[in-house]
Amino acid sequence: MGSGFVVEIMAMAAILAAANGTSGSTNEPIPGLKFCTNTGVTNSFYVFWLPILCFECILCSLAIWAGVRRSRNNTNPISVSNKIRLLDVLIKGNVGYFLVIFLVSVATAVMWGTLSEEWIEVPEGFPHAGTVIAGCRLILHIRDATTPVPEDTFLESLAFEYPMQRISVTSA
Repeated sequence: MGSGFVVEIMAMAAILAAANGTSGSTNEPIPGLKFCTNTGVTNSFYVFWLPILCFECILCSLAIWAGVRRSRNNTNPISVSNKIRLLDVLIKGNVGYFLVIFLVSVATAVMWGTLSEEWIEVPEGFPHAGTVIAGCRLILHIRDATTPVPEDTFLESLAFEYPMQRISVTSA
């Protein structure tokens, strides 16, 4: 997995180096409208998302493979332990994480491939936000799966014992 991640990073760096070697930037792409944007970006810059999608496909296929193997083991769902529940959360979370990454990456790649160069910065934040949100949800689900179930219920935790004391009202 580590070598696959390194290959992904190297491919992304090569695509960025090739694209940035031929592009420039301007602070006024439309006369009278001042904001920084890239100029001279090729329409094939969307291939930046291909290494990410390929690596995420590998990770998702490994999660699906683990899920298929697990379903063939005939585990009894009634005897759920934290270990089995954690495995279920990891498999479901990785597949969901992949779907989020896939959708936002494809949407960004389509926008980069079809829109003009001054709009290239617009969808750039969506994949990062989607990745962070999906990753945080996965972490929270893992935390929930590994936390031991408390013995008391919610209603019992609301009840507390406090000795009642008689309050006397005295005038001052």
